[in-house]
Amino acid sequence: MLLVALFIALLVPTVPSALAQMEQGTVTVHVLYRGTIPPLMDMKVTRDPEICGTTVSVQSVTVHAPSGGLKDAVVMIEGIHAPGKEPTRMSPMVLSNSRCAFSPHVLSLQTGSPLEIHNLDPVVHNTHITNEVRTFINVAMVVNARPVAKKVVKPGLYLVQCDAHKFMRGYLVASEHPYFGVTGERGDTRILNVPAGEHDISVWHERLGQLEAHVTVPPNGETAVSFEFHEDGTDHGRSMNK
Repeated sequence: MLLVALFIALLVPTVPSALAQMEQGTVTVHVLYRGTIPPLMDMKVTRDPEICGTTVSVQSVTVHAPSGGLKDAVVMIEGIHAPGKEPTRMSPMVLSNSRCAFSPHVLSLQTGSPLEIHNLDPVVHNTHITNEVRTFINVAMVVNARPVAKKVVKPGLYLVQCDAHKFMRGYLVASEHPYFGVTGERGDTRILNVPAGEHDISVWHERLGQLEAHVTVPPNGETAVSFEFHEDGTDHGRSMNK
């Protein structure tokens, strides 16, 4: 009798895990831009021109031709306050000062993750990251400096700047849950293990603003969402279950 009870006790914990797996789905997102791409903005370099160049061309809207996919758009499932299971230890997310630019230009991470800042250039950078008006970190990164790490605990949008090189700018987006992504070169990203059900989903771009849509995530299924930013402002999003 004791052996039977022990066998049942060992089986019971696997049931909720299996159910949780059945209640998850995938959201595939494609973000597009339709219209004339804004021209490059040339900024004069006043410090370290031998490394950074005398002028830097800045483009905040990067579009893949001919598909129209929009790079560096942040996609996030809204209204989810806690993940189904938090990792016991989060890997550091790396932000590099590289070739007088921040790499990646837009970085997304989950709160609780350490942010690790590197300087790969042979010049001094000063990485200054703010959330609204509050400074998250402001650190001088000398040549061959060791990485500087700090845990991100507050969700939201962070502005990344270099006080030594004013043309350097990037963004950090922190979320309380892991259901987010940043679009790549072709304007797409996939969000895995999303709880099944009805959700709002948003996409944010540093210059084009924010769009929202509603999705139904099926258990063990996939939902495709397409967002379009238009030059004339008639932006929209649509979804389709697979």
